[in-house]
Amino acid sequence: MRRILLFPVRILWRVGSRVASVVILPFSAVVWIMRLIPHIPKMANADEVILMTRPTGFGHSVTGPDAMRRLYRGKRCLFFLASWLYEHNQKVSLLWPDIDVVFIPRFIAGTPYQNRIVAIPFLRWHDAMAIILTRGMVAVMSRGRAHFQTLYEMYLSMQKLSSNPKYLTEEYKDHADGVEALFQCQILQKNVPCLPLRLPQRFRDEFNSRLDQAWTAGGYTTPRKTCCLYVRYEERDSHYVMLRNSSSLENHLPAVRLLNNAGYQVLLTGDFKIEGATKKACAGELVNAEVLGVESDLFQLFAASEADLFIGNHGGGDGVSLVNGIPSLYIDWFPYSQGRRNAWFYHKLARDENGEMIPGKRLITDLIHDTKASFGTLVNNTPEEIADAVACFIEDVKTPGAPDPYADVAALIPKDTNFYAIGARLSPAWVRRNVQDAVDKDG
Repeated sequence: MRRILLFPVRILWRVGSRVASVVILPFSAVVWIMRLIPHIPKMANADEVILMTRPTGFGHSVTGPDAMRRLYRGKRCLFFLASWLYEHNQKVSLLWPDIDVVFIPRFIAGTPYQNRIVAIPFLRWHDAMAIILTRGMVAVMSRGRAHFQTLYEMYLSMQKLSSNPKYLTEEYKDHADGVEALFQCQILQKNVPCLPLRLPQRFRDEFNSRLDQAWTAGGYTTPRKTCCLYVRYEERDSHYVMLRNSSSLENHLPAVRLLNNAGYQVLLTGDFKIEGATKKACAGELVNAEVLGVESDLFQLFAASEADLFIGNHGGGDGVSLVNGIPSLYIDWFPYSQGRRNAWFYHKLARDENGEMIPGKRLITDLIHDTKASFGTLVNNTPEEIADAVACFIEDVKTPGAPDPYADVAALIPKDTNFYAIGARLSPAWVRRNVQDAVDKDG
């Protein structure tokens, strides 16, 4: 009965939304052109111009411009992002020392609905129009000299030029371009050096002053180091997203204490707030934008770009730290086949359909390519596991070039994974807890 009653509503929505998109799209086109006009001098002088419409998300607003400046090093680069309220941190444009990154807001009506965004005119229609108009304006203003492409087209060209195989699986059919692009971007970061990403000095000075005051107020007298802690939790109804969500902030607090004792002030980014009791207990030791009284978007970028260490989850919040080559520990990690350079990994465990824990050795060998986790139910890291991983990480970064003590276990990881290809490392804590005994028994 419910489906019967909803049927006419769905039909009305389909018809009405398409009519509304057709009516509004010409106005969106006019607004798009008007918003490009102030950037005509940049278009006229550019050698390379890229427009980002997809892949979407914060992560690509960092990896996209970074790949551009490395691919076209020495050229005048202009990177446009089609933005709206729900996706981007527009302060990213402040980070770049060697290219122009410009956000162009879409003229679009959008509203959240069941953890999704309903947009009129349709996003794909709008962006197809924006690509055509921008391509035309660049050609006219540069007199045909500038080379224009979309971010998606640049990613495809990177894949074609690469001698590496694609480290993709069926689960990432909808996300494959982003997954493969991130791998290629990391290869570029390794092979083509560029200036690190930094906020303008006035913001860095202000934030460091406030952090110093908070650290001193917390009772610390020694010079502080910083660790960016990126903890993500999306409520979006997506299997892909839920597989990567983290455990609670409370589960990370024992690890925060270990970092504090080692001289690190922890800068919290991501999706969790510091609630009253935690704020009081961790005064000066665990801080976020709210605690410092600064703008959240700026703080997220400051923490990720300035930290001595990065600890976090699978998500776009690691993009700036990745570009800057900050030593990183990834916790609650999945999929097992993916990796990051200059990083250690503590994976999620899993239970099979009978509720039995799946051996860690099997997760990183037989099941490593199953990015849907169809083998069972993923289990988030416990406070004890996170603390153990962080304790090992604090020691590991003291001698980052030291040989991997568990190279024999790392050798079990299939060579057709980007985890292997990028040179990622397993956390010694994860190996000891979940793999080493099995390897010793097997000989």
